[in-house]
Amino acid sequence: MPPSAGQEQFTLGEEIALLRQRRERRQRTRRRRFATAAAAGLAVIAGGLWPLLGTGPQPGDHAPMAICASDRTTLRADVDADGQLDEIRYQDEAGAGSVVFRGDDGRTPVSVGEARGFWKKLRGVWKEDMATRGAFGDFDGDGYLDLALFYSQDDMGDSPRDNMLVHEVRYGPLARDLSSDRTGTIRMGSPAFVFGAWVTDTDHDGRAELQVLQSSGDGMAARHIGRQHSGGISVGDEEADFYAGADWPDAELGRLDFRACASR
Repeated sequence: MPPSAGQEQFTLGEEIALLRQRRERRQRTRRRRFATAAAAGLAVIAGGLWPLLGTGPQPGDHAPMAICASDRTTLRADVDADGQLDEIRYQDEAGAGSVVFRGDDGRTPVSVGEARGFWKKLRGVWKEDMATRGAFGDFDGDGYLDLALFYSQDDMGDSPRDNMLVHEVRYGPLARDLSSDRTGTIRMGSPAFVFGAWVTDTDHDGRAELQVLQSSGDGMAARHIGRQHSGGISVGDEEADFYAGADWPDAELGRLDFRACASR
């Protein structure tokens, strides 16, 4: 059929070129729509996860307050630097203590098991027999309480399972979720299970020593000593003592030389 008046005629090559241009335009349009939808989806996901992944609470800027001992396993200290004394409970050799934060909105308990945060909890979700241990002490001597935190896998039988996902120190002041912007590594000689941790200050220099009770195989536990060094804590390879089964040493807060809290 002859072309109608005014209808533009194209050669075969030009027709093919036009078809390619139309196809490329459609592909670009689909890509833009896909990118827009993906961006919207990511925004929704990020919005949903932000409460978990955000920076969270921040500590105050109050000057360090004196730390005192209520009894042999309980301390009072201004952990989050808001000017009010909080309570650190169960500061014993088990290393499973908690902080009861005192604020205008009442009292908020936070255990060391909650201190790992979203990503560190996610890392251990597929592993069995994982346990969190922690100890509070002023390792760098600045007057604020710090947190030594471990997350490791318990033994099965007499052979240690070398799976320690967290071994870090969080320097105070700490936020109310026990997080800190200033952290350091606890340098360990072995990644074996940490049964417990506590603190001492045997030389009374104002910087706590970290006592770590760690699996050494054959149903035994060895005590290692860690000290502040190069932005973290270095735990010595030497084994200070050995313990069988649950015959653990008795952690005595009195060795920290804290004064007794005034009765109230």
